[in-house]
Amino acid sequence: MTALSVVIISKNQEWNIARLIESLLAETDLSSREIVLVDSASIDKTVEIARNYPIDIIRLHPEQRLTAAVGRYVGYHHTTGERILFLDGDMELRSGWLTQAMAIMDNQEDVAVVTGQSIDISSPDERTIRLAEAPTSCAGTATEVLHGGGAALYRRSVLEQVGTFHPYIYSDEEPELCVRIRYAGYRILRLEYPMVFHFSSPRNNVSTLVARRRRNLWVGSGQNMRYHLHTGLLWPYMKERGHGIIPGIGITAGLVSLLWSVITRRWGWFGLWLWLVAGVLAGDAYRKRNLYLTFSSLVKRIFIFEGMVRGFLMKPMHPEDYPIQFDLVSVPTQRRVYE
Repeated sequence: MTALSVVIISKNQEWNIARLIESLLAETDLSSREIVLVDSASIDKTVEIARNYPIDIIRLHPEQRLTAAVGRYVGYHHTTGERILFLDGDMELRSGWLTQAMAIMDNQEDVAVVTGQSIDISSPDERTIRLAEAPTSCAGTATEVLHGGGAALYRRSVLEQVGTFHPYIYSDEEPELCVRIRYAGYRILRLEYPMVFHFSSPRNNVSTLVARRRRNLWVGSGQNMRYHLHTGLLWPYMKERGHGIIPGIGITAGLVSLLWSVITRRWGWFGLWLWLVAGVLAGDAYRKRNLYLTFSSLVKRIFIFEGMVRGFLMKPMHPEDYPIQFDLVSVPTQRRVYE
């Protein structure tokens, strides 16, 4: 069995894919690793650029549901490594992190996942600044956490035990998997060292929030709640990821008070609700010292609640039923193909 497998998921990331692959090649040993790119039907030159490197390339078909979880699901089944490093196509692996993460798994058998710090970058100039500020060595300090993000190293034997990523889930697939992992008795650690540079739009921009909604990236928590309705993991997951419940209670209270005020023609309760909302917003604006951030936070909370409801109403599907369709674009070495 290969010591390390790397799964990259991508979609229209020709602007970064070479940088990501080269950062991986610089940190891994050719004799003990395999790298697989799972591309979600890109229409740019992502795949063409990736073919210049000694990696396997799988291109998913556009007519199937394409999610980040699908890429990880297919990549997992196409690899053989004892440990699997999952990365998104808009990242760059930082030097020094992987060696320390592998050492943790070598020495601590109850650790199933190792992640690290993700540094969000929104421009080339910011990358230059962050690169100069980043530490040059990893001290090995690790903290136990609830889950990893889009970049994390997993132990294959644990995924074989608890199951891998759920391909039907639009978002929140990593936290859901990590709930299963921890409730099976394993630990998740975060190295206090930069793991990746993550090139992304500013998270607090309203345009970013709207774009995420259009891509169904707020529905995952509701999907997971519906899926675990009868599995025994519903409450553990809701305690950790039920972020839409609190704004949902507030919105429901507003609707009930409005309806009651209309029926009774007494507007006291609805007026009280408006005052409470105004107080919360004023407190948030004072704390952040920024009205735009307060507004974007309000939009985010509404989208989280709305997405949770939409996700919960979706029919739950089993991972084994996902209809995988893909093309093997490039296989530079003999690999085990997903069946």
